[in-house]
Amino acid sequence: MPVPMGRRVVGAAQMSAGAALAIAGIPLCVLPGPGIAAIAGGAALASKGQRNFSGRAATRPEERLDSTAEKMAAAAKEQTVKAARAAARKAPEAAYAVAAAAGRGLAGAAKAGGKTAASAVRAARMRARG
Repeated sequence: MPVPMGRRVVGAAQMSAGAALAIAGIPLCVLPGPGIAAIAGGAALASKGQRNFSGRAATRPEERLDSTAEKMAAAAKEQTVKAARAAARKAPEAAYAVAAAAGRGLAGAAKAGGKTAASAVRAARMRARG
């Protein structure tokens, strides 16, 4: 039975996105970040895309992999929402620091911007540990 064109397009997009995610996960294995999870998620997405593209049914291990990938996506979405909310809470403080530094000239703005960036990095590291 031929595979509908819409399903083939979705499959091709999933394969491309999965490959990109897996490739992006490689440097994250060395840098701070979820490298192994990104590679696994990319492989799962590419596998699902290949099945959609070809019209092949999922095997039992592939079904379990898809289920795990969906759970990982939900967890990643939750963490992203938390990080966005934290950034939104910190935005007024950062804006105030930059505005205050702007009154002190270019050198003061650069100094305040560096302090704000360092503070953001420390906060991100604390969240990653906790």
